[in-house]
Amino acid sequence: MKHSLAGVALGLMLQPLMALASSEPSTHRFTLDNGLKVIVHEDHRSAVVHSQLWYRVGSSYEPAGQSGLSHALEHMVFKGSSKLCPAQSDQIFQSLGATDNAVTQHDATVFYQTLAPHALAVALEIMADQMSTAHLSAAQWEGEREIIKNERSESVDNDPQQRALELPLRLAFPSSGSGSPIIGWMHDIERMQVDELKQWYRSWYAPNNATLIIVGDVDVNQVKAMATRYFGPIARRELPVAKLPLELATPGERRITQYIGHQIPNLSMTFNVPSLSTQTDPRTAPALQLLSELLGGGDSSLLKSRLRHDEELLIAVGSHYSGIRRGDALFTLVAALNPEKMKPLNEVQEQIWAVIDTLKNTPPSNDTLERARTRIIARHVFSRDDLQNQAAYLGELDIAGLSSAHVEQRMETLKAITPEDIQQAAKTFLTRDRLTISHVLPEEARHE
Repeated sequence: MKHSLAGVALGLMLQPLMALASSEPSTHRFTLDNGLKVIVHEDHRSAVVHSQLWYRVGSSYEPAGQSGLSHALEHMVFKGSSKLCPAQSDQIFQSLGATDNAVTQHDATVFYQTLAPHALAVALEIMADQMSTAHLSAAQWEGEREIIKNERSESVDNDPQQRALELPLRLAFPSSGSGSPIIGWMHDIERMQVDELKQWYRSWYAPNNATLIIVGDVDVNQVKAMATRYFGPIARRELPVAKLPLELATPGERRITQYIGHQIPNLSMTFNVPSLSTQTDPRTAPALQLLSELLGGGDSSLLKSRLRHDEELLIAVGSHYSGIRRGDALFTLVAALNPEKMKPLNEVQEQIWAVIDTLKNTPPSNDTLERARTRIIARHVFSRDDLQNQAAYLGELDIAGLSSAHVEQRMETLKAITPEDIQQAAKTFLTRDRLTISHVLPEEARHE
């Protein structure tokens, strides 16, 4: 039996991925008595360790009127604890030649470091102290609030691209907190009180609501001893109920037009779709991932070849779908217009619909699908080569309630997706009653 070159390449690329996804000896999982989950992936290629502490709380957890609470708390955790003065942890890591930072996401808050193996105990002691004894003083909050307000002004309000994304995301998630801005709305930041931060801290910063991930040149037994020493004494706490952020499947078409200075005209078409966590058919998320790749992934994808290369209507076009979320997800197509052609956004939008309709009417060829499948696997395999990416991937899976077994199943399902599955996914999910349309135009177009 003959195999296509794309099929052979796919098989070769799947081998290292399946080794990572399976329960191989170098990946270990255990849980402390207080509920802290620990994942250790040994990688002895270089004398470096990357550590991450994931809390299951982010902007999608926040009630109306308290947007930005998780992000503000992430800032305040660095402002002093029983063993640390404000900002002292940064100084300690710098003296060790290490880097440290934190990030708030929709579904998680993550504290992370890259450091030499001998300094890992310092990182764990610092993170354990911040988990259990953060001061969260009112005086520190008054100053930090202004820093966060400035951060919002610089990174969102005065950034045309970020401004263009914020409101459409809110429209795309009409019934859940997934559309709230991670940094928070400015009016919520201004009225946020330190007592709210303390309550949020007591509610979510507990060992039984966290996962510690260590990747790199470490020994699992040594990590277990250190995790037990520093995190073990912290008592578990009763956690609030955290329901999955589910969305309306077909909330109806939503539209928004924004006029933003110094902005090239662009549009986005965002569809409400399931994730790996919320799909009812195991073929759904892999089919959507392949559909995204076929429409806007590589240079030979349908939108890029027809609207950017052939007609030169666009200077950029792409698609995005990530199935790794704890709730429902989005499937997004984005396009930036060629200033020299400058067709109305509605016309470009209809041409994108025409490309989508070709997949609804005619399934892709086997060769086209195989190339898209190979590109997805290649990116997945090569991204795992970086320690930080390995740790982040393990953390994202855990936060979404998924495991390595789900990865292995998804990869097997991805291999089995047929052209007809792609066609059915396009018919089911790329519909107007799931769509949020965003048009972004330069400020001067407001008066035309």
